[in-house]
Amino acid sequence: MSETTGTTGTTGTTGTAGSTGTTRTADVTGALVGLVERVTGLPGLSPASRFQQLENWTSLAALRLLTDVEDAFGVQLDLRTYFAVADVAGLGGLVTAALADR
Repeated sequence: MSETTGTTGTTGTTGTAGSTGTTRTADVTGALVGLVERVTGLPGLSPASRFQQLENWTSLAALRLLTDVEDAFGVQLDLRTYFAVADVAGLGGLVTAALADR
């Protein structure tokens, strides 16, 4: 695994040729937890954290997160699909699928 720093300043990992899909999803989801914490200002979130239950979750926060995710991972997500995701783990799966499609 190699360490990368996205344009948002969040450090994440990228998989190597021998990585499993589960490992990559876990790495992506872990990085996403950090992005969501930064966007919302709420520490201690987890992959199970549901967006609609976050104290500081607004439409502006959702759009900021979308931009940060797209910048950090170099993917473009479908807006409707993105807004349908309920939690950080679901977003991790969405980003992992987008990475696999590149």
